[in-house]
Amino acid sequence: MAILKIYNDIADEESKNMKLWFTGVDSTCFKDIDEFLSSIPEDDKSIDIKMNCPGGSVSEGWAIYDKLRDSGKTISVTVEGLCASMATVLLLSAPKGKRIGLPNSEYLIHAPYIPEYTLADAYRADDLRVIADSLEEDTSKLLDLYVERTGAKREELEAIMGEDKRMSVEEAKRLGFIDSIKVPSTARVNNHNFRGINKKKEVTVKQGWLDKVLAKAGYAKIEDVPVVDMELSTADGETLTVEREEGEPQVGDVASPDGEFVMPDGSTIIVAEGVITEINPAEEETESEVSQLQARIDELEIELEATKAQAKSQSDMKILNAVKMAGGEAWLAKNCSTYKVAGRAQTQRHDDHAEKETPLQKKLREEKEKRVAKK
Repeated sequence: MAILKIYNDIADEESKNMKLWFTGVDSTCFKDIDEFLSSIPEDDKSIDIKMNCPGGSVSEGWAIYDKLRDSGKTISVTVEGLCASMATVLLLSAPKGKRIGLPNSEYLIHAPYIPEYTLADAYRADDLRVIADSLEEDTSKLLDLYVERTGAKREELEAIMGEDKRMSVEEAKRLGFIDSIKVPSTARVNNHNFRGINKKKEVTVKQGWLDKVLAKAGYAKIEDVPVVDMELSTADGETLTVEREEGEPQVGDVASPDGEFVMPDGSTIIVAEGVITEINPAEEETESEVSQLQARIDELEIELEATKAQAKSQSDMKILNAVKMAGGEAWLAKNCSTYKVAGRAQTQRHDDHAEKETPLQKKLREEKEKRVAKK
């Protein structure tokens, strides 16, 4: 999985270079994303975007959004800090089920505007109408995307955009901008309650695993158990991240992203709200299915043997083809050898043998007998 970090504002290439020159602060432009996508190996089918971005250029943001959607890669996004303005558009480049927020991440959606420092000294009425129409079109375009990709109501989103204030991670989840809130591993082992986040589903962790971890750590409390991330590859090439120290994934492990994942061994892992809630083993074939498959295999083996018995070897085919090209049976009858060893008389075939002669053999024998009789 390729990791793309967007930790700066969004700007076109010219503005990026000027800002970098004068302030030393970098930005993210379309060219950066294009070069990143070009560097990904062909067999790497997924991109995980880590985001802490205040937004920026509307046109550049839309271009990056289209580029990511057109990459042919499976995209997931984790918001690690601020996701504001056009950064929310990049967030929605990931499909539902692939958008995650950390507990303290914040979100901001607003109507597009023209910064005061870019305005000229004077505008005519017609100039202002053109600017207003353009801004309204950009606002409508943003709303269309938000409604399509989040499922939230247009009127509610429009009202929030007019407020121009930051949303909490819980509000972003309610509106559908993100699908789950990922509790970091340190939060899990210390049992902190970030902003009142509680698991809605109660799950059971195997007690043997807990005993094993506690014994290894030398503590009687689960707070001090070190947890690391394990990245598991699914059957379709996606990556499932599970937080545990060692061993196989268990129900109750913190994991991301949410969804249902089929593993290479055929088992299925279900993650809901950042926690593994189910692990289902691979389905086994029934005895009836096995018997049916074995019967079909037997039929195919019989058909194969019959086909082999009727098949001609490559040498046979070459000889038959050569005879056919030379003139077939007529040529063969005319040109076959009639030489006999001197002093040896032609013997009459037994009737049983004659009855078994093929038409070609019979014709060849009669021709030989006629030539012998003439001598």
